[in-house]
Amino acid sequence: MYSRFGKMILSVTLSTALVLGAAGGVQYPVKAAETVSDTTSGAAINQAPPSTTPVDTSKIKISKTKNVIMAGKKTTLTITGTTSPITWTSQYPTVATVENGVVKGVKKGKTIITASMDGITLSCTITVVAKMSKKDFGKFNSENFVSFCKRKGYNRGWSWVGQWKGKSKKKSTYRKVKIGNSLSTVQKKYGELKVKKCTSKDPFTKMKGLKKNKVKTYADVTYGKYRIRFYFNSKKKVVAIILACNIGKIKKKALKKYM
Repeated sequence: MYSRFGKMILSVTLSTALVLGAAGGVQYPVKAAETVSDTTSGAAINQAPPSTTPVDTSKIKISKTKNVIMAGKKTTLTITGTTSPITWTSQYPTVATVENGVVKGVKKGKTIITASMDGITLSCTITVVAKMSKKDFGKFNSENFVSFCKRKGYNRGWSWVGQWKGKSKKKSTYRKVKIGNSLSTVQKKYGELKVKKCTSKDPFTKMKGLKKNKVKTYADVTYGKYRIRFYFNSKKKVVAIILACNIGKIKKKALKKYM
């Protein structure tokens, strides 16, 4: 179509053809392909629907297939290899819940976390261990460990009792973690731990027992103001265990007689 100024106007033509049916001469309306007029020649061009590239599901992975967490703690699962929406579910929400890949332990038990996308399902087995309590401080039961802390330094900001490889000390943990155990063993008892490198700022690293066993990293398990600290060597073996109250307030000079 042309305007009175002789310029061509872009037009979109949608036609409906009537096709004669074979039986009884019934007519069925059939929608024809959409056409677009070329702006220069006016020729009609068929516009095909956009193509989609199939997802290679073999490349879709979940970050963990099994993990241990403590009740009340969280861990995050991630999916790589796809940008599609993911549906997360927990087999037993009373044991652990999941939302957008973030898993939270509820109570002791085991559940399977599943992630569904692109027609496939990936899973991770989550074991939830009981939340730490005062009895996890070993020899000190729920009553006398608290009184020990208060009597030996809690009110002054610190107290500690420890053990390390090569020096006879009483057991200090309830969940049967002892000197020589691996990091993975500790995590099976206490759940996922954040391991940190030892630095000069740590008041314990200059202690004779820890220096002798060449500690490299440590991980903390906390209960209120009380803390169990596990020290590991380069082979990720436990070489020292420290129990303390208000561990962040302990100064090097307070540990001078142990250095």
